[in-house]
Amino acid sequence: MFASLQQQFLSFWKKQNLGKQITIVALTLAALILVPVLIGWANTPSYVVAYTGLSEADAAQIVQKLDENTIPYQLKNSGTILVPSEQVYSARLLMAREGLPQSSTVGYELFSGTSTLGMTEFSQKVNYQRAVEGELQRTIGSLEAVQAVRVHLVTPEKTLLASEQAPSTASVTLQVRPGFKLDAAQVKSITHLVASSVEGLKPENVVVVDSEGTLLADGTGQQQDNGLGQKDAQRSAEQAYAAEVQQRVQTMLDKILGPNRAIVQASVEMDWTQREITSSTFSPTEVAVRSSQIITESSTSGSTTGGVPGAASNLPTPVATTTGSSPSAYQRSEQTLNYEVSQVQSHEVVAPGQVTRLSVSVMVDGITDPAQLEIIKEGVRVAAGVDSTRGDQIVVESLAFDKSAQEALVADLAAQQQQELYLQIGMAVGAGLIVLAILFFVLRLMNNLRNASKEAWKPVLRPVGELAGLPESFASGQLSGGAVPAALAALSSNPQVASPKPVSEDVIVQLASRSQTATAAEDEQRARVISRLTEENPATVAEIIQIWLNEGKKS
Repeated sequence: MFASLQQQFLSFWKKQNLGKQITIVALTLAALILVPVLIGWANTPSYVVAYTGLSEADAAQIVQKLDENTIPYQLKNSGTILVPSEQVYSARLLMAREGLPQSSTVGYELFSGTSTLGMTEFSQKVNYQRAVEGELQRTIGSLEAVQAVRVHLVTPEKTLLASEQAPSTASVTLQVRPGFKLDAAQVKSITHLVASSVEGLKPENVVVVDSEGTLLADGTGQQQDNGLGQKDAQRSAEQAYAAEVQQRVQTMLDKILGPNRAIVQASVEMDWTQREITSSTFSPTEVAVRSSQIITESSTSGSTTGGVPGAASNLPTPVATTTGSSPSAYQRSEQTLNYEVSQVQSHEVVAPGQVTRLSVSVMVDGITDPAQLEIIKEGVRVAAGVDSTRGDQIVVESLAFDKSAQEALVADLAAQQQQELYLQIGMAVGAGLIVLAILFFVLRLMNNLRNASKEAWKPVLRPVGELAGLPESFASGQLSGGAVPAALAALSSNPQVASPKPVSEDVIVQLASRSQTATAAEDEQRARVISRLTEENPATVAEIIQIWLNEGKKS
């Protein structure tokens, strides 16, 4: 079929003159070039401006998000982004959800390419403050937990006296990313970062507020505990302790009874009073000698000498004296002992957060044996750390759990899985049928093409005995030597082809053998007929020659 079309095209091409051939070639090339261009132009969307005047950081982030969401875009001057007109609003909403652009913050590049000629001192100060605020916003915004940030600085004018100088202050507004949380250490780092970037600014003069209005740093040097009051922080600690107790007990019961066979709830009360206790303890039974003092005196005399009282006895001239004997003695003893009583002094600081009361409630499903319940209760008591001396309580009871909702959920899940299975089977069967249909169509098409190609080749490969105009004796092979030229003459005079019957190879061989015994006149006539036949129907002559060659090989 393709060879027939090719032959027809070549026949048509040879009939055209050179001008028409050049025109046809030019039109074909123009069609091959313009058709894809027109199709591409028709499918190319029209781009409109989505953002303009962006900083390089914002433009880079927006381009990254557009690539992640497979949105086509075009860049102009590194600060203008164009997107298809039908996607401009969706792209803007998508970027707004991601917090982009981040207000197109400008930093020290504000001074790039600008001249200070003609600029007032006030303008220079304002630009410098804008640049510092922009750089701080970029730095704080680089934190993983921060989605958006605004920084405002207040720098008072310098005064002559340092005592009259007003301090510099700053305020920072943060928008925290979903799923993140800023702790006190991070807030403190932000305040120190801002204070270290501004001359004369102290960390205690920086106020930090989140996007929900929660005060994270109040500007007095005391950071709030992530916006939670003292009561909220204490309540959070109690809930965390209760959750830990509940998890320990629940894990133990799930391993013993199986999942969904027990429910545990815990409640904790803590003492948040901070105490300092100083005590002195005396032990009266334990004494020690601190100091002692002992004084002892003794005096004894056996005789006395004396005279007349008066001046005479005191003169240098001795006078008569009297001598006598009388007993005398003196003795003194004193003892002082000082004792110390044993004393112990202690200073104790009691930290807040001591557990004062713990309550644990456990409900189990379908256990009615008291002994088993008592075993479970004792295990829960030890696992939870229940102390009866401080008033802790524990309750373990058995109830029948309502599982209707769970059973309905399981049934719905099974029905959904079965439906998905049927859907997958249907899709597989449908895909198989489509593949079979395509295969059947391809086979049928190939069969039709094969049949069409056979019909197209018949006129070219038709045997010589099928040509119209030959007598019936030629088809049957019963021709005499003199009848061959007549048959060939009839063949040459009627070159059109009808729908003849096929001729066997023996007939063509007989024709060739008889032609060899013809006379000289017949040879001349046969030569003219064969020459004409060769010009008008070369395929038939080629087939005859091929038959002779095959016969020569067989012999």
